[in-house]
Amino acid sequence: MTDNLSILKTALAIRPHLSQLLGAEAGEQMRQQLDQLLQQVQAGESIEDSIWDLLTDTRATRNWVTQFQQTNTTQKGFNSLPGDISEISAREFKCPQCDYTWSRDRIGRPTPQCPTHKITLEPA
Repeated sequence: MTDNLSILKTALAIRPHLSQLLGAEAGEQMRQQLDQLLQQVQAGESIEDSIWDLLTDTRATRNWVTQFQQTNTTQKGFNSLPGDISEISAREFKCPQCDYTWSRDRIGRPTPQCPTHKITLEPA
């Protein structure tokens, strides 16, 4: 079976298709039964099992429900962020002749020269 929220979403999604699936008369009858059950849910009753039983009572609705749930299943879990996930080298560099320091803030940024001595900075 499936969770209560999924059952309610499925019930609301199938409502407009009942006449197509079951014919006009049987579709209208099931829609009325479904509406009564949904009103009970709004009143706070927990009758999702009854809704599930109704939705899976006929072969046509059972097939529709199965297909709907397969296409609307959400994947739970972790999706990593897009883009480059490599570690940023935030190393510090300093001038070997003075106390000037500089920190790399992103990958690929070239190490500058000391503004005073015009020499390449060394890793700190």
